[in-house]
Amino acid sequence: MSDRLRAAYDALKARARARAGRPGDIAQRVMEHHAIYQDSRGNHAFPLIALHGALWGYNFFETTGKLGEIISYRYFLDAEEKATRHAMLNAFAEGFKAVNREVFIDTYTNWYFTREHGRERGAEALVNGALLEALNEAHAARAAGRELDLTRKRHLFVQALHFEQELTVAPGIARELAKFDCPILRALCMKPLVRFEYFPFWRTFSFSDFSNKEERVERALESFDLAAEQGWEAVRESMRDYGVLPDTFFAPATAG
Repeated sequence: MSDRLRAAYDALKARARARAGRPGDIAQRVMEHHAIYQDSRGNHAFPLIALHGALWGYNFFETTGKLGEIISYRYFLDAEEKATRHAMLNAFAEGFKAVNREVFIDTYTNWYFTREHGRERGAEALVNGALLEALNEAHAARAAGRELDLTRKRHLFVQALHFEQELTVAPGIARELAKFDCPILRALCMKPLVRFEYFPFWRTFSFSDFSNKEERVERALESFDLAAEQGWEAVRESMRDYGVLPDTFFAPATAG
């Protein structure tokens, strides 16, 4: 691998970190994830699914979200204990956001690095071989103005998913769980009911153990399949339903 290639990769990663903002800048990263999906001409579905995960997590783990409401109800008569549990939840939510930030940095860096340098000798030293091949296939389709068929689009999703679960998500969740000393709150965080806004109204994922990598992968693949069934434009449009993104994001572009 040449020094030039390494420098290009490092420069893109630095740009990704800047665009990622702080851990709490979920909306900013969601919009950046969406930009990657748009740049891929719809071929790279991973960032589109990932942004739904980020938006769901924001509404679930925040102290003002669903889990925070449960804690407020449970400790309604004990203000001190309620504050303690909210502080624990907030710490976990911040850790979740930090993991989300790293996932974005990886996704941004890998996409734009391979777009420019994916077929150069030495690229495989910087991007995992199977993921590199799948990204290169998406770039070729993008350049040719065509969309990958569902099988190949899913293949790319699988490669990106496994890369992130192994490198970033699994270690990050394990790290945050190690900080928990409240069995009840830990159980609530690890057994969430997950429903992305594009799911059919009757579909919800009930996790038995959110810390289990195999279960997360299985649910992520189901999320992809549901997205394909609902239609990619519907998946994109449903981003507004979380109530996190500004209205200006959804405003139609106007001619200058």
